[in-house]
Amino acid sequence: MKYSELISFQPIEDVIKLSSADDAQISREYVKSYVMSDRMATTLSAAIIEQLKFDNVESKGVLVVGNYGTGKSHLMSVISAIANDANNLPLLKNRNFAQIMEPVAGKFEVLRLEIGGGVTMPLREIIFAAVREDFAKRGIFLAEPDFDSIWNNKNLIRDFMTAFDNKYSGRGYFIVVDEFFSYLSSRDERQILRDLEFLRDLSEMCSKSKLRIIFGVQEKVFDNPRFGFISDTLRHISDRFTQVIITKDATSYVVAERILKKIPAQKEWIRNHLEKFCGLYSGMASRLDEFVELFPIHPAYIDVFNKIWLIENRHVLKNISLAIKNIFDNDVPDNAPGIISFDDYWSAVKSSIFPKNEHTIRRVIETSGTLEEIINRSFRKIAYKPLAIKIIYALSVHRLTTNGLDARFGLTAENLKDDLCLYLPLPEHNADFLLTAVRSTLDEIIKTVSGQFIVRNEENGQ
Repeated sequence: MKYSELISFQPIEDVIKLSSADDAQISREYVKSYVMSDRMATTLSAAIIEQLKFDNVESKGVLVVGNYGTGKSHLMSVISAIANDANNLPLLKNRNFAQIMEPVAGKFEVLRLEIGGGVTMPLREIIFAAVREDFAKRGIFLAEPDFDSIWNNKNLIRDFMTAFDNKYSGRGYFIVVDEFFSYLSSRDERQILRDLEFLRDLSEMCSKSKLRIIFGVQEKVFDNPRFGFISDTLRHISDRFTQVIITKDATSYVVAERILKKIPAQKEWIRNHLEKFCGLYSGMASRLDEFVELFPIHPAYIDVFNKIWLIENRHVLKNISLAIKNIFDNDVPDNAPGIISFDDYWSAVKSSIFPKNEHTIRRVIETSGTLEEIINRSFRKIAYKPLAIKIIYALSVHRLTTNGLDARFGLTAENLKDDLCLYLPLPEHNADFLLTAVRSTLDEIIKTVSGQFIVRNEENGQ
């Protein structure tokens, strides 16, 4: 059986940009391709959709929190596309979410913005400049305000919403902003305070008009220690916002339902295949449903990827897509699990240009390369050499999840066996035999390189 016969492969190769949803055809494609669990749909109902309804007199602003690769921009594109055009509603795959969004579908005119780091304009001026430009395209002309003489931001917001209502009676104005955390992080303390105070004014006007706002951020804002110098202000502002946090569980769902979608017959074949190997790997039997849904990707691939703090996670879906492409026409091995784990990502790290400019990543790449070269040249257990290289790649990726190169934190032989689904043809199909082989390979690696580059912590086996 080939991998291509077991999955309905839909690769994700492009990073979604919020602004591209301004194109009606692209926004429709975003809606059609978006997948979510029923659990996430319920979460979004209370946190986002309720805030968009016109009959909610206590409407608040919304923060969507999600690191790169979690689908934050895709989600905001989808919500804004449906809010702007009810014809997009039937395109949603999740019918529960379609029902939840029905009351706000087609009720809004939308302004989408991306604000990156390095921008020096205050948030208030950015928003008003974008609103004036958007209004001008709609035939609504606003005078440029004298910001130095403005003593109440809410009056300014009320004025532009009055101008909007005069042309779009009964409709709402929906401002959707992405990459806000990057912008905020580039500001100094006084600027951040002013920006957040204006953000509070925007959110307060949501309850006094048909203005609605959603801001996308890579990290939490209100309880983030880097903004501890304005903690009292943040507590006050947080009362005017709801937060939606997109977790790694959501990423796993996208991988399973969009990239690696399977029909019941395919799942049954995969289940029967993996059951032959459950006895070799701790936790596989108890998580077999998850292994089947993500096959041929190991759940640990996503877990580890989400912990890599030096490399942006925006390409997790892209890298999984590329990994599947590389094996798509191959046969699933009868005598091995045939699962891809996070060691596969090391090739992408080595071949990328941007990470090598970072000192820590460069050192890991150079050291790992030296280690791999020595193993290829001098490793004596030839039959175990592919396993040794796989282990080196996994340890190299894992090193990028730790806080610095000096952190004495690694993986045990058991971790490597289970999280990589390591496999060797052995006299006995037995977990202990396999673990002994992994330990023997690790010993031989350390011996081959004379204890350089890789060491074992005797206290915990890492």
